[in-house]
Amino acid sequence: MGEQFGPWYLESLIAVGGLGEVWRATSSERRFDGVTPAVKRLLTHLVRNDESREQFAVEQMLAISLPRHPNVVRGIEPGVVEGRPYLAFELAPGVDLRHIVAPPPTPGNTAPIAVALPRERALSIVRAACDGVAHLHAFGWVHGDVCPGNLIVDRATGVAGGGGERVTLVDLGVARRIGQGGAVRGTHAYMAPEQVQGHTWTEATDVFSLGVVLWELVSGKRLFHRGPPWLTMSAVVEDDVPKLADSALDAIARAALAKDPAQRIPTAAELGARLCN
Repeated sequence: MGEQFGPWYLESLIAVGGLGEVWRATSSERRFDGVTPAVKRLLTHLVRNDESREQFAVEQMLAISLPRHPNVVRGIEPGVVEGRPYLAFELAPGVDLRHIVAPPPTPGNTAPIAVALPRERALSIVRAACDGVAHLHAFGWVHGDVCPGNLIVDRATGVAGGGGERVTLVDLGVARRIGQGGAVRGTHAYMAPEQVQGHTWTEATDVFSLGVVLWELVSGKRLFHRGPPWLTMSAVVEDDVPKLADSALDAIARAALAKDPAQRIPTAAELGARLCN
């Protein structure tokens, strides 16, 4: 059941995350020029939490102020309704990558099954993700939560020459300035070791996450998922990466997944370039 929220009518709940909830929305007071709007608002119990409000403000600022890029979510407007911050943005068409690599369970089989994508499709998706991440890096920001759930894939609006699919990087709610560190944030199985350990984030932090996505798309397996968060984060820091059958991609994935960020492919732009060769 929907509700009125300031100038926005929230039609249906799409997702709830650690910082906010996302609604499909509309408004009689706004023009959308053919796009579908959505509204992300800070969770009620975090409204009085200064750290959460500050992080949400970063997301509002980034979504609105970053120059447009075809592979990054586009903001419409930030605002506050009765003390509750929100961000209206363009709802990217398609489904998140989780639904492609782990289709919904079939009747009688409740366990999700990881699916390996064809080589060229996997590379096309990761290259597009690299382009979006590199756009953030160019303006001094680390995304910090690159994972299948934050990559929206849509074949219907794909760009010619890009694998026939549009890939949109969403959720800027964890982003930090390059060179910052601090509290552990992100999706555990896609965090870089320095995120898990609370160390400084650099462009290479996002490269590690992209490397995990690449490895999983090609292998059809989960890399660091171990169940409980503490086991998963321990695996990120300590476990070796199994070898991929494709030797060329194995070399690239290993270079992206080096535990030491100084030994890693340094930027998303360079990772994307290597995947073009």
